[in-house]
Amino acid sequence: MPRSGTIAAYEFTTAELAKLCRWYSAMKYAFPQIQGVMTVSHKEKVSAVGLFGRDGTTPNCLISKHEAHARVYLLWATDPDPPRLIASISEITDAQIMAIEPPTNEASWLDAVGWTKVLANRTIGGHLDATELSSNPA
Repeated sequence: MPRSGTIAAYEFTTAELAKLCRWYSAMKYAFPQIQGVMTVSHKEKVSAVGLFGRDGTTPNCLISKHEAHARVYLLWATDPDPPRLIASISEITDAQIMAIEPPTNEASWLDAVGWTKVLANRTIGGHLDATELSSNPA
């Protein structure tokens, strides 16, 4: 678990969060019903941002950042396809923003308020406490 004031390698950086904000906003522009969720699991060493719609007309997709064996990697998943490795968040976000073609005036479609709500409502789990201690030590 990271020390106070630092982020773990599997957590999204400030620059990555800015890219995810633009992606969320462009997707919200194209699909107004879309909703965003974010989770961070310190136990599993993963952070993820998912976009989904309940009406069947919006995409369901997930970008996740993982740490395993001292290595960080990114995954992209869409419903119903299996996750695949990606080299960078921009690989997905830039391509989708270009495909959506939002107005050149970013202020007209950037949903910083909606993104802030996604961040504020994120779930954070995996802090070790007494309820997570196994009664069967290995």
